[in-house]
Amino acid sequence: MVSGTSIGEAVSRLDEDSFVGRELELATFRAWLTEPTRFPEILNISGPSGVGKSTLLRAFGRIALEQGRTVIHADVGTVPATACAERNAVVLLDRFDEQGEVSNYLHSEFLPSLETNVRVVIAGRYPVGLAWSRNELWHALIRPLRLEGFSVREAEDYLHRRGLTEPKLVRQVVDAAGNNPLAISLAADLALRFGVRDFCSAPEWRLIVRLLVERLLAEVSDPRLREILEACAAVRQFDEVTLAAVSGCNDVSVAFGQLCQLSFVRPAEHGLMLHEDVRRRLVEDLAWRHPDRYHALRARALAYYRERVRTAAPPEREWLIADRFFLWGNALIQRLFFSSDDPGQVWVEAGRPADHVDVRRLFYSRMASLLTPDLVAEHFSPPAEDDDFFEAILLHPGTRLRVARERDGRTLGFSTVLPVCQETISLLELHPAYAPLVHAYCSPASVAALPESPNDATIFYLLHLVYAGAIPGAIRSALLRDLSRVFATSGIYLSSTFVPAHKRMLEACGFECVPAARNEAWGADYLVDGYVLDLSRIGFEPWIEAVMSGRRPPRPLGCAALERELQGALRHWTDDGWLARSRLADLPAVAPVDGEAQRSSAVRQTVLQTLAALRGQASARLDAAYRAVEVVYLSSRPSRKLGARNLSVSRATLYRLAKRGVHGLAEALSRPAS
Repeated sequence: MVSGTSIGEAVSRLDEDSFVGRELELATFRAWLTEPTRFPEILNISGPSGVGKSTLLRAFGRIALEQGRTVIHADVGTVPATACAERNAVVLLDRFDEQGEVSNYLHSEFLPSLETNVRVVIAGRYPVGLAWSRNELWHALIRPLRLEGFSVREAEDYLHRRGLTEPKLVRQVVDAAGNNPLAISLAADLALRFGVRDFCSAPEWRLIVRLLVERLLAEVSDPRLREILEACAAVRQFDEVTLAAVSGCNDVSVAFGQLCQLSFVRPAEHGLMLHEDVRRRLVEDLAWRHPDRYHALRARALAYYRERVRTAAPPEREWLIADRFFLWGNALIQRLFFSSDDPGQVWVEAGRPADHVDVRRLFYSRMASLLTPDLVAEHFSPPAEDDDFFEAILLHPGTRLRVARERDGRTLGFSTVLPVCQETISLLELHPAYAPLVHAYCSPASVAALPESPNDATIFYLLHLVYAGAIPGAIRSALLRDLSRVFATSGIYLSSTFVPAHKRMLEACGFECVPAARNEAWGADYLVDGYVLDLSRIGFEPWIEAVMSGRRPPRPLGCAALERELQGALRHWTDDGWLARSRLADLPAVAPVDGEAQRSSAVRQTVLQTLAALRGQASARLDAAYRAVEVVYLSSRPSRKLGARNLSVSRATLYRLAKRGVHGLAEALSRPAS
């Protein structure tokens, strides 16, 4: 420190040295300062607590001073009267929403008295327009600037400037604090001053989180509304029905209206959602101080989505599946699918022919970065098979092309899924990376039996997932959430990739690696592995229940294996332990439950219901076979003779009929749940 520097000057220098990111906001401010206007325009910074509004205001002040302007920096409650007399001044007003009684004075007296060359910046949790909604003329004078948290790169840059350079520790801080600048600053203090290294278990971090929660919820004084917020934090987005189910409250209409007014609650596609920083802190704090309530809310959310997905119409079922993934505690899935959950930041929609130019550019740039990272993308020439294959996929009408866009409409990424049918199987033969999986998984007979049209396909090849730009995590997450909708069809899904992160994601989702599909289509350094997820015989629900519980999905039983498993279950019909361990418990038709008694009961109930349904629609001959199953396996020993007599058959014929009935029952049980 230079001798003679005051404490205030030293603090200001530290503030400037640790300032990172915000390039867009700074560029907006610089341009706004010099733009000629007829009326004095207000630059309005808004965002939740801890996002860095005051820090940004101070940076604005430094820029204004560099341009020779007079800077008046004050809380809204202490606006200096002399500001009106200053020409070419920049007035920076902080904490606008905390001084409600001053609001009328600002827009009725203070601001109208300023000359047009005076610039005013107002910062607060809420946009100024909400407070001045009754005076629509003011809206034309307000330029909104919504402030978000740090990107991962900005967070790492900040920590480096603070003196944290150890990669593992930096990763720990970023993982613990998320993208909230205040949380990152406090976490850095713990690491630098108190030597905290394990943020997952450090009691000091628990107290910091509690402090952050109280600051974030400063605008919420109603204890009941705080409890409702805890229920909101258990899910990704919520409407009134979802909120009632998760919170356990019958009437949440009033609370829902109150939530709409909070600064950290945002409109979402299907209701509302909490700002991710706020949601994360609420969950972390609740799981620490009241774990029973946290687990109860989570259990309600899981039960609610399980039932809603089961009964939803196809369009609703698709987006519900993405939200069901949100309840999955797998760290990799959370990082890939929900790295940035700001509604409106990126959206995904069906691709159009007009998008093909941008999609091609993104594809070739991505291939260049993966295969030749040291080569400038413009100098990259894709292998001929890549070029031909991608063009064929892009132009095929059956391809599911989805594009991700930023707020300004620019194309930032895309995904493609190809239905496998007679029309498209020849396309897959074009590429040496994708064809081996088709040959390894599909027999010649099954290829010959593929449907003609993509509309009738039950096998889908997940081909491309490409993203680029300043917010790659948000683009990737939006594309993956959209891609997860394809699982709603409970079909067979193929995927081939050489990207390690994608391989880990597929394995986490229960895809099975097919060793025979491994190839070196892009060279020995880029080993391509093929993966398959077959939901056609196990159904969506058993799969998602298994992977969300950290278990491998149940492997589909072939007809012969299922028939043997069913015979064993019928022989051990009264043995709870045997039935609970039976692979029948993993069938799509059997309700997923926990506990030995519940699993065995679910197996019995499913078998009996299926048997009754078969009897209700069977011919006389088949009905005799199903009645024989009941007599041989489900009746008491003395009743078997009577059953054979009632069927008017010999004992030998009774067992032949029962065998036929078991075969029909096994076929019915093998069908996916509807």
